[in-house]
Amino acid sequence: MRLAGSCTNASCAVARPPESEPTLYTGTSGFSYATWKGKFYPPALAGARMLDYYAQKLTGVELNGSFYRTPPESTLLKWASDTPPGFRFCMKANRGLTYSAEGFDRVGLASIFTGRIAVLGERLGPVLLQFPPARQQNILLLDSLLSALGRPAAAEFRHESWFDEETYRVIREHGGALVVTDEAKWPRAPLVDLGSVAYFRLRRGYRRNPRRGACLFQTRLGVAGVGAAPAPARRKRTGAAMSAISTINSEAICACRRPRKMPGSVRR
Repeated sequence: MRLAGSCTNASCAVARPPESEPTLYTGTSGFSYATWKGKFYPPALAGARMLDYYAQKLTGVELNGSFYRTPPESTLLKWASDTPPGFRFCMKANRGLTYSAEGFDRVGLASIFTGRIAVLGERLGPVLLQFPPARQQNILLLDSLLSALGRPAAAEFRHESWFDEETYRVIREHGGALVVTDEAKWPRAPLVDLGSVAYFRLRRGYRRNPRRGACLFQTRLGVAGVGAAPAPARRKRTGAAMSAISTINSEAICACRRPRKMPGSVRR
């Protein structure tokens, strides 16, 4: 995510690291679930206060509801006001962009979608652009959607034909990211260096063992070239996030943003 994290609560999973380190963001897929009360949320917590509580523990959230319907402006503005400056929302792009039949105005919808979510301002992270298994590689479509969105997007492909240099070139040109997931039923995206953003959707390996999940996340960041060997402090922060997520048996959304390359510095 193209983010800048901050945390004022000691129990927050991810804090702002030194400028020389990547910034890590950890969250879940959604936050407003009544079944989380008594596990993650206090039993008597009102639904209207869920996001405020959530944002004290984690630093980002992926919102899948926008896949079906973009929240009204009033809702987006309230979400922004209920979260600290360092918090980010990753909106899942409307399904019409990638799941619609030929002839549908996908580019027009992308322009409408990105305009509506823009009210989140600095709290807006990358858009999750998910392509279905039946959608094979279409470079022109990918390029046109990323152009119409006009903001960083994390592309999740569920057909192996997408994983080649042409796809990576387009994503890199638009400052996007390639989603890496550990879901067994979809082809797994390779760990390639496409820029300053990395995006992980983790479903397995941490629910029963949060510590193992934290190690898995750190290892993948290292292999992808966006993180050095996990320092004890960072490992502790990530472990705390995975522990919180494991209590609600939710998908983990983990993202990283490298610091901007300084003049004379060398990217390793």
